[in-house]
Amino acid sequence: MEPTTGSTTLSREQRDHYLATLNEETLSALMRSTWTWDDRALRRRLSELLTGLVAVRELGVGEVESPAAVIDAAEARVLAAAGEFIAEVLGPRLLADAGNAFREPLLPLVRATGELTAEAARALDTLAVDVTGHVIERNEALTSLLPEDAWEEKAFGPQSTGLARVAYSAGYTLSRTDYFPAAGLGAQAFAVAAAPNDDSVDVRHSTLAAAEKTGSWDPALVRTRATATDDGWQLTGEKWYVPGATAAGNIFVIARNIGGPSLYLVRHDAPGLTVETLPSLDESRPLARIGFDNTPAALIGREGAGGRIMNRTLDRATTVLAAEQMGIVDRALKCLVEVLPSATDSEAWRGYTRKLAELELLRAGATALWYRAVKLQSQDDLEASATAAAMAHIGCSQAVRQVSSRLTSVADDLDTSDVDAISTRARETDLLLGGPALAHERLLERLGI
Repeated sequence: MEPTTGSTTLSREQRDHYLATLNEETLSALMRSTWTWDDRALRRRLSELLTGLVAVRELGVGEVESPAAVIDAAEARVLAAAGEFIAEVLGPRLLADAGNAFREPLLPLVRATGELTAEAARALDTLAVDVTGHVIERNEALTSLLPEDAWEEKAFGPQSTGLARVAYSAGYTLSRTDYFPAAGLGAQAFAVAAAPNDDSVDVRHSTLAAAEKTGSWDPALVRTRATATDDGWQLTGEKWYVPGATAAGNIFVIARNIGGPSLYLVRHDAPGLTVETLPSLDESRPLARIGFDNTPAALIGREGAGGRIMNRTLDRATTVLAAEQMGIVDRALKCLVEVLPSATDSEAWRGYTRKLAELELLRAGATALWYRAVKLQSQDDLEASATAAAMAHIGCSQAVRQVSSRLTSVADDLDTSDVDAISTRARETDLLLGGPALAHERLLERLGI
């Protein structure tokens, strides 16, 4: 494609070209060409932009059924965001040709940002016309609710889609049944570390203790020590923010020995083990601090493989949380469509439907990212799966934060207990595995940037 620099609009060919070529390689190379690589704010925007580009591509695939207006708005908005990002990275090099190789091919996109923003606004106006009916009915395969008596079978079954449906159901129903410690963490860590047919541990009553007081899931920051003994291993140290610790009969622990971080199994009644329930935001899902004082433990898997186990478990766990977040989003949207302004107040009605359309747009992109992560988790490409999981966590966390904030703004017209539960669950799923700042850097790391 030969770019045209004199136009403020983009042809279909140009749009397709930019959507296909703006990726981690080209955008990181752009930043390196201008010495902006260490700018943390720009790195976060890069992470958001890459996530948005993938969401648009996934919406185009059609696995998540969306109105044409959603796809049009998402495409125009992400291209406009790319144009603004490019302009900020190039800076004065955009104003005049100073020999930067990226200026000429990217200039048409920068010139078109105004028109792209306007296009996105027009598409949202179109979506707003019938958005109240659309958000109530969901037809995606993973968003059908499961009764709680089917959760255990599906959560620990062989298919990742089963656990995805459980997590979505937990989010939508705001259930107090905490499936995540065992199904989302303990079982995932054991599956990564142990032999494929090993069923020696009851993972249905387990959890994983990985993070320490910083809350980071970086294997390099693990300080809990494992020491070899004549009978096996002993652990010394502490873990923080452990979910489901009081109910778990088996606790998987990441601890460091001379070979590096490794995965260990500790029984709940082991000597030297203390569990302290922490004052937690969600009282129905308390977190705990676990102390180890020469606590007997058994090595699971290969010694020194804890870093790989920790990272792969994190990828799976974030995909599970993304499913719960989308359940929360849909529950919140359903609440919002039940609080309609007066039909005779045309200005209030337009404002309401436009805000709902914005949330529906956010919801569609996040759902597409979640579906992609679930699909890739079942395949053999671990690198692609890790990237998809990180993007799903970013996109779904952003969606649940925004819809929760919108719900809080109209709380006077809603059931207070629902609003409080949605707000709390949204915050918990967003922060449990490190929070937004770490999530963005995690994505860049997974991409090799």
